[in-house]
Amino acid sequence: MARQGVFGRAEEVAFLEEVRRWRQQCFLVLTWAKPQGPLYNATSKVIEAIGDVAEVVIGDRRTFYQRDAITPGEALPPVKWRRVE
Repeated sequence: MARQGVFGRAEEVAFLEEVRRWRQQCFLVLTWAKPQGPLYNATSKVIEAIGDVAEVVIGDRRTFYQRDAITPGEALPPVKWRRVE
């Protein structure tokens, strides 16, 4: 059952996937936009708004943040090294 004013689970997943794609595109724009120029500032605001959307939809604005790298543990297969001579 969908909560009033909030997406159902399938709609939420589809919506967040689309928002994630928009966020990625915004970061691409930031790589070539003039720093602190009008396009850069507007795109930064869009990225901030996407965080706001994530907070409203699922309660966590950090949903799209990059995860910390993890080191291989015992549960992960061993890394195969090769010598380069």
